[in-house]
Amino acid sequence: MLESLRNVIRHYWPKLTWKLYYWFMDPQKVTLALLVVAVVAMVVSKPRFRRKMVTACLALIAGYLFLLSPLFSVPATALLSSFVPADTGEPADAVVVLARTGRIQGDRYGKALDMVAAGRSSTLLIMGRAQAAEVVKASDERNLTPNMISAVCVRTTKQEAESAAAALGTRGLNKIVLITDTPHMLRAWLTFKGLGFTVMPHVEPLPADVGIRERSLLAIREYLGLVSYGVLGRFQGQSSSTLPEVAKAMADVFPANQCFMTADQIRQVFMLS
Repeated sequence: MLESLRNVIRHYWPKLTWKLYYWFMDPQKVTLALLVVAVVAMVVSKPRFRRKMVTACLALIAGYLFLLSPLFSVPATALLSSFVPADTGEPADAVVVLARTGRIQGDRYGKALDMVAAGRSSTLLIMGRAQAAEVVKASDERNLTPNMISAVCVRTTKQEAESAAAALGTRGLNKIVLITDTPHMLRAWLTFKGLGFTVMPHVEPLPADVGIRERSLLAIREYLGLVSYGVLGRFQGQSSSTLPEVAKAMADVFPANQCFMTADQIRQVFMLS
């Protein structure tokens, strides 16, 4: 039974949570849906249950509006980040930048290049093909020449960690700076640690123009993600000594000639040179 539940979560959870995220982003749709449910409940329920059903629907609307308010988003996001250790600023074997799209990504790629320029690490692992093109263009403008790899077969945090194991662990690179946004960092940090990486988390705050509604839903998605990853056993800790074994297994799942691109290959594909 538990294994069946894990398989369902594994296959459908990422898409489902993003679909729910975008649906809940529209208060008009959600409020209208709940009001329709309240009206239907009034029509079909027995008189003695009618008031309870309506009250429950109104409570759901109030709860939804509370979840989209600063009263929820601020402490919920702060709680996620409170468990993450601060970046020590030590040198690392590699800087790993996790993917986000649009304005939510903030200046994470600029921060990664700042670390390269400061000599903290000469190796960059960028998640995503389009994101890597952005980094290659920026590094060329700054006359930086990092040893950059792009992982292009990833969609989930788990796949990002596994691809990092395949790209870095096979080369003995296990001490990393991990860059992602505030809500995402706790789950990402635990996932990478679970594969045996020594992780220095570097939190990139969400941009100021990301609204309260988005911040609340990102936090809710991360709490659900923490539960699902816990159920799937993705936080089970491995020591750094076992990372080479994990890396060897992941190299078969993420073959180098299909799932990774160098900076030169990115330049060629996106005609950046």
